Amino acid sequence: MISAHTMISKTKITLGFLVICLLALVRSTVVFAIPPTHLSLHHFSSVNKTPGESVQCIYEDKYGIIWLGVESIGLVKYDGKNYTIFKNDPDDFTSISSNYPSKIVEDKNGAIWIGTSGGLNKLNRYTRSFKRYQHDSHNNTGLSANIINDIIFDGQGRMWVASSNGISIYLPDEDRFIWFLHNDDPANPSSNNEVGALHLDAQANIWIATSLHGMFRVKPETYNSASDKWVCSINDYLSGKKNTEIDNWQLHLRNGNTNAIRGITSNRNSDTLWIASHVGLYYFPVAQEKFQRFWFGQDELRHLNFCSYVSLLVDKENQLWVGSSNDGLVRISLDGSFSINYLNSKFYDTNQLKSNNIRDIMESRSGLVWICTKFGGLHYYDKRQNTFARMGVDEGNSMGLSDKFVLSVMEDSNGKIWIGTKGGGLNCFNRADGSITVYGMDREPGALRSQRIECIEEDREGLLWFGTANGVWSTDADKPGEFTRHVNLHARNFYIEDSTWLWIGTTNGLFRFSLSEKELSPLPTRYKNFFDAESNIGITRVFKDKNKVLWIGTTSNGLFEYHSDSDSLINHVADSLDPYSISGNLLREIHEDKKGRLWIGTKSDGLNLYDRETKRFIHKSSPAKLPSNTVYNILEDKNGNFWMGTHSGISMYNPETEQFLNFGRHHGLQGMIFEINAHAATKDGHFFMGGAMGLNYFDPDEISYYSHKAPLVISKFEVLNEVKAIDITQFTIFELERSKNYISFEFALLDYTNPEENHYSYQLEPFDEEWVNSGTRNFASYTNLPPGTYRFKVKGANSDEVWSDKVLEVEIFIPAPIWEKPWFLALLLLVVISIIVTAWYLKIAASKRRENILRKEVAERTKDLYEAYSKLEESNIQIEKHNKALRLQRDRISRQNLELKIHRQNLELMVADRTKDLEEAKLRAEESDHLKSAFLANMSHEIRTPLNAIMGFIDILEADEHSPEEREKISSIIQTNSDSLLQLINDIIDISIIEANQLIIRKSIVNFHNFLEEIALHYRTNKDIKKKSLEIIKSIPDENEELLIFTDQGRVRQIYNNLINNAIKFTDKGYVKFGYHFSSDKTHIICFVEDTGIGISEENMQKLFQRFHKIEPVSTKVHRGTGLGLSISKNLAELLGGEIWLSSKVGKGTTFFFTLPLDKSSK
Repeated sequence: MISAHTMISKTKITLGFLVICLLALVRSTVVFAIPPTHLSLHHFSSVNKTPGESVQCIYEDKYGIIWLGVESIGLVKYDGKNYTIFKNDPDDFTSISSNYPSKIVEDKNGAIWIGTSGGLNKLNRYTRSFKRYQHDSHNNTGLSANIINDIIFDGQGRMWVASSNGISIYLPDEDRFIWFLHNDDPANPSSNNEVGALHLDAQANIWIATSLHGMFRVKPETYNSASDKWVCSINDYLSGKKNTEIDNWQLHLRNGNTNAIRGITSNRNSDTLWIASHVGLYYFPVAQEKFQRFWFGQDELRHLNFCSYVSLLVDKENQLWVGSSNDGLVRISLDGSFSINYLNSKFYDTNQLKSNNIRDIMESRSGLVWICTKFGGLHYYDKRQNTFARMGVDEGNSMGLSDKFVLSVMEDSNGKIWIGTKGGGLNCFNRADGSITVYGMDREPGALRSQRIECIEEDREGLLWFGTANGVWSTDADKPGEFTRHVNLHARNFYIEDSTWLWIGTTNGLFRFSLSEKELSPLPTRYKNFFDAESNIGITRVFKDKNKVLWIGTTSNGLFEYHSDSDSLINHVADSLDPYSISGNLLREIHEDKKGRLWIGTKSDGLNLYDRETKRFIHKSSPAKLPSNTVYNILEDKNGNFWMGTHSGISMYNPETEQFLNFGRHHGLQGMIFEINAHAATKDGHFFMGGAMGLNYFDPDEISYYSHKAPLVISKFEVLNEVKAIDITQFTIFELERSKNYISFEFALLDYTNPEENHYSYQLEPFDEEWVNSGTRNFASYTNLPPGTYRFKVKGANSDEVWSDKVLEVEIFIPAPIWEKPWFLALLLLVVISIIVTAWYLKIAASKRRENILRKEVAERTKDLYEAYSKLEESNIQIEKHNKALRLQRDRISRQNLELKIHRQNLELMVADRTKDLEEAKLRAEESDHLKSAFLANMSHEIRTPLNAIMGFIDILEADEHSPEEREKISSIIQTNSDSLLQLINDIIDISIIEANQLIIRKSIVNFHNFLEEIALHYRTNKDIKKKSLEIIKSIPDENEELLIFTDQGRVRQIYNNLINNAIKFTDKGYVKFGYHFSSDKTHIICFVEDTGIGISEENMQKLFQRFHKIEPVSTKVHRGTGLGLSISKNLAELLGGEIWLSSKVGKGTTFFFTLPLDKSSK
């Protein structure tokens, strides 16, 4: 037998010889040697918290729902969002028989069968009840044993159950079992007769793995015949009494003992079986009918030759997965190379395998390979993780980076890749042999003395330039090693202009460096505050386009456009009122494509296309298309597609179709965030893109986008909180009772890659006019639905924005009461009309009878009436004449009365209005006199008090009878009273100027953070504060960001001082906090002064800003003051373009607020 190791060695030698020959023939060919990408799993349980740590088995049903057998927990159903647990209840015989499931399968009718250590169970998923099948020594139509190891179905729909005593074959039409290869010894029925595994190959052969009797094969022509012709016990088979058509092979150990077989599977063609045994891995070429051991030849894998293996799987990629009982997981390629990947839990940080005890392996329809472990939970392997190759620090000393955090990448003229890291210095990657040389990790003369490499460029002379945290350095690309430092600037990005100038972008401005003179060479321009000068503008990108225009991106100040021919500088900034302005001010990328179009990438505001003719920016992305809406860098492939490093992975954008394809961590990316300078395109079309977890490299032509359109299920439909249906996967109609119009749905997209990121949209027609985007929320509820027919529709998308194939729909009919039926109104109308017609007919008939009687009476009376009428006619003529005269007189009197009434009402209104005006004027005059009197009295008191104190203490000082300490204390008292008197005079002058409308506001640019710090320093030394032990707190949004505003600094200081002084005056303990925050629309800042003082009542708050009003709190303590400070502050705030207000709670404290506008000129 030729071992697999021998075959692999021969293959490697042949391939190596061919490579050497090709290199000899074609010397110009560069071999792209890249460190191999290691096999890694996703530890599903660590993220999704599966119930229990020991997952014994797994199954995916016809809908795509995952079922788990979890040791001691029971059966678990998982739809990507919710876990449903089925546990054994000793008092409920419709519960599962044991909490130790070992195998889960589904029959053609959708019933879930669960093999356990306590028998077989059939679950009706809709009623959530189990039917138990257990061994009964008195019933040979039940199970042959209760310990179930494996279950399969044959082509006839019969279920084969492997147990500790042979096989039980279930006949579904008869609901009974027949026993096969069982031990029929009634004294010891389960002795030495365990069947560990079953396998149905592509030719429908059933292979049977046993512990002591090797491997059996039952061909379809055998098991499809009458059962009495082939079914037998193990005793009859071994003795030769029956079944010579059933094949058997013994797998013996070297010492002659039988090797227990734990698992069987076959390759695609079923010409070779793979055998998991308790002392190694074997393969069985069916044509040779001979077991052969698979040998692991590598020294580090030799221990796998005699491991105990328990589970096997050949996936769709023709990869054999082998799980051991305590030595980890092995993957073997069956494509002829027999390449091996080995995972051990000792290296969990790199491979994510939590436990070496593998219990079961399954491949789902989406291509995920699931691995169940004991004590380590559930894992899966996603083949998409190999979409992008990765370099990191875990590939070994010769093939790994010195630091995983990559800041910059560049290919030099020799084809070498230079990689700048955050803390591991500079790495030079030789693509020819895969070696990596590290610079910047020592302090020898001529060494690169920096471990943080921000940016890299090469000039036409072959010099490599490096921007570091320790200045700008250079070295020769042909002979790297001797580094020269040039300028002490913390360079964040480079751009070489016309092979002459090196533009150096820093966080504090932009500088031009002469490549020939090797020194800074300022640009001759009138914009000297922008170029070659330290400023608060951070530079992120510099680029010169085809029209010789220099474009400069900044960290937060928008995009600058510089024309050297006219020495003009244009600043493009975002304007919410202009849809054609740039989308954001945080610039991260400037790219001119092959067609000469200019593209701008921003942080958080997407991608922009600049139209040079119209001077407009066209926004090309949104959060719905580009996951993070942040573009750090762009690489363009030969087909014109953009490969963009973003804040949420890599996105490929086709500018012609405007379509995005997004790649996430599960595609093998180093991380989800990519660095602004960590991107490079090589001459042969390969791309490098890096970030905090390493460096990805790929050929864009070889990237394939595999998208699995996962099925969707309505996992639960409830009516009035009672479950109506579960696991709805197709169009279904429900008719509800009229009163049961409270409904809810739970739904799930059965994509398990990142189930927490699956999102949904739903609509209930005609209740919802549009689709409801619920994000990751997977439920919807509706209450008090009126009668009618409704259609609930739902769709879902996975984390790659791939939506489900079809919309899942459910129709719901809520019947109306009889009086709300459409035909009821018509029937009612018909009955009413009939009644009306009948009544009308009867009325007409009665009327005709009465008419005949009355006709005669009318004729007689007519004659009498005619005679009387003639007499009355004469009398009426006389009466009408008299009445006419009376009416004329009455109308004249009515008009006069109306005119008098209107006149009287007008007089009453005029008197009332005049009286009200006089009373209000009187009240205002009295209040004004009172306020002025109070104000003058207060002024007199406030002026006399400090003057008396000053004069009195001056007399004491002149006596010269006091010690230096006492004289210093008296001087301090005199100074305090002088300051109070000066403040009082200033307040009187200010209110006079304001009253005369002659106050002048002098605005200038104010560094607001420095301004607030000056105020804080002033008050932290205040003696009153120290006496009271008050804490002065300054509060601003971000210490690291400057805020420049255009305002009158002195008047703003006056407002702050008035408010802070008031706060100190009325606060005995706690703190006084002041600062600002931004308004919601970013057009103002809201300044505030907050204290923990006595507070102000609601009544006093209404009068607080009125002139001459002084509000004293209800306490025994007297507070000095004129009552002018807040009135002055209110006028100053309004003159500065803002407003002032307060909020307060008595006994809790007060907060004053005033606003200052953020003018564009101050940004």
